[in-house]
Amino acid sequence: MPVNSRNSVILVLHAVLVFFAILSAWALRFEFHLPNLQLLLMAAPILIVYRLASLARFGLLHGYWRYTGLHDGIDMSKALVLSSAAFFVSIRYILGIKAFPLSVYCLELLLAAFLLLGVRLLYRALMQSNPEAPGPDRRRSHRVLIVGAGFAAQLLIRELKQTNPAWIVVGCVDDEKSKVGSKVHGVPVLGTIEQLPELSVKTRTFEALIAMPSATAAQMQRVVQICYSASLQYRTVPGLADLIHGRVTVDQLREVNLEDLLGRAPVNFDLDSVRRRIAGRIVMVTGAAGSIGSELCRQLLRFAPAKLICVDQAETPLFYLQHANSASDVERIYCVADVTDSKRMRDLMQEHDVRVIFHAAAYKHVPLMEENLQEAVKNNVLGLLSLLETADQCGCEDFLLISSDKAVNPTSFMGCTKRIGELIVAARPSASMRCLSVRFGNVLGSQGSVIPLFQEQIKATRQITVTHPEITRYFMTISEAVSLVLQGFTIGAKGDILVLDMGAPVRILDMAKTLIRLSGIPQSDVKIVFGGLRAGEKLFEELFYDFEQQVSTSATKVFQTRGQRTVWSELRAQLQSLRTETATGIAVRIRSKVKEIVPQYEWALPDCSSLSVHLSVEEPLNFELYNNLSSASD
Repeated sequence: MPVNSRNSVILVLHAVLVFFAILSAWALRFEFHLPNLQLLLMAAPILIVYRLASLARFGLLHGYWRYTGLHDGIDMSKALVLSSAAFFVSIRYILGIKAFPLSVYCLELLLAAFLLLGVRLLYRALMQSNPEAPGPDRRRSHRVLIVGAGFAAQLLIRELKQTNPAWIVVGCVDDEKSKVGSKVHGVPVLGTIEQLPELSVKTRTFEALIAMPSATAAQMQRVVQICYSASLQYRTVPGLADLIHGRVTVDQLREVNLEDLLGRAPVNFDLDSVRRRIAGRIVMVTGAAGSIGSELCRQLLRFAPAKLICVDQAETPLFYLQHANSASDVERIYCVADVTDSKRMRDLMQEHDVRVIFHAAAYKHVPLMEENLQEAVKNNVLGLLSLLETADQCGCEDFLLISSDKAVNPTSFMGCTKRIGELIVAARPSASMRCLSVRFGNVLGSQGSVIPLFQEQIKATRQITVTHPEITRYFMTISEAVSLVLQGFTIGAKGDILVLDMGAPVRILDMAKTLIRLSGIPQSDVKIVFGGLRAGEKLFEELFYDFEQQVSTSATKVFQTRGQRTVWSELRAQLQSLRTETATGIAVRIRSKVKEIVPQYEWALPDCSSLSVHLSVEEPLNFELYNNLSSASD
């Protein structure tokens, strides 16, 4: 219907309802007789004009009644009272008609309210009880269930109705059983979350919107698993604060991502104290173009350093970093340099008067470093030692090393180099420079990490390679990792090794299955292949040595390790011997010298390279089969 015709129909309908209200009030007053009809017919047009003008003043003549709510009821009450007052003054005092019964004024007001609100509520009820009624095109409509029936669900339903009527919310589910049978903005709460599978079939829905912004990771995992078992696609609202302040719309509902599936709630740190340590100081970040380094640079810019020196030997990633941070007002210097080049690093530190160094430059890939022992020592150990000495000579005041959980009871050579780095930072004496280390686990989505690799395998070959069905890792987000670095930098004392409590480790096989579910590819089309542990890998990582004492700090979930420190004179002699052995290039001698420094280093692993088991993600894992194959390969 054309807009002008629609408006005319709405106007006439309101006029008819107002006339019927005054006619009914007159009939009720005179016991269903109509005496003095001429007076009634003279007053009715005046009332109709006042009613329509007042309704228009409060924006109630639009005719979009399927979204009628409490706010409309309040506005309707205001409009009726205002127009009744104007009608009373006009008839009784301006026109001086005393014969118009006082009771009719009151009766007509009540009847008008009943009729004008009633027609709106009736229309809304009809629309909501009949999904096939006029509204969104059924061929383009999107039927969804909402998981949650709280405040976030209310905001989401209202947002859907106002901005995208093509989304039809057929119901809500919630674990609070007392809510079942109630309604949220007219949408019924159909049952509990456990009933999602049967309700999705009953209501013919294929997608769930998770309106649980305060849910823990464990709760989110449970909901995702239920959605998966029901073959429901699922999305989640980003956050309750964003909904409240209107920063989130329906189009911004996002897919459940891996951060939701950490197995714990992400750790948030108080970084207000970081500004006092960073503001106005000249800061250098090595390995600045890497995943941790680039995020570290981005966050450091928020704390207003006097200058930020970004160092990396990878030219192209550094180029991208330069353009990614182009909006900041902080002076930034991008230097292509190798941290093992002591002259180059000394020139940079002296030229820019560097006072703070975050050392993120390191070789980190475990299997690759098993085949490149010399380079691992040169970069991760000797490069660190050279950089520390240069920084001390150039008047640097703070030095932070980024370490790894692979430094604990290492089976990999890379982990050994990280442990030696921790020992150097803790033991090396310095009169003026505060040195400390930060130790954490795998970072979700970092360059070369398992997650991007799995995603690429799914896309390219429909096959994921997992080393072992029971292998686990500690995971954290990039934001958590960098926050830990900054928090450790703020609270750490000289020689400290700080560790984040990252909750329970995550089984890589479970993460692989989750990635397949989120990929949108049929599960039967993706296979999981077990290839056996690679050189240097172990089934599980640890955060602390047995001899290390975990000491709480002023930061929640950040611990300080306390153990016997290495004597620097002894460590320095061992490092000199390691330098000599590295120059020979003989792997067994290099490993033996490293084991002298890190007695916990064990690199002899069973050969599982021949193990190759295919597993569909929908099939249960056959551990008996795996154990038999593993025994055979030995």
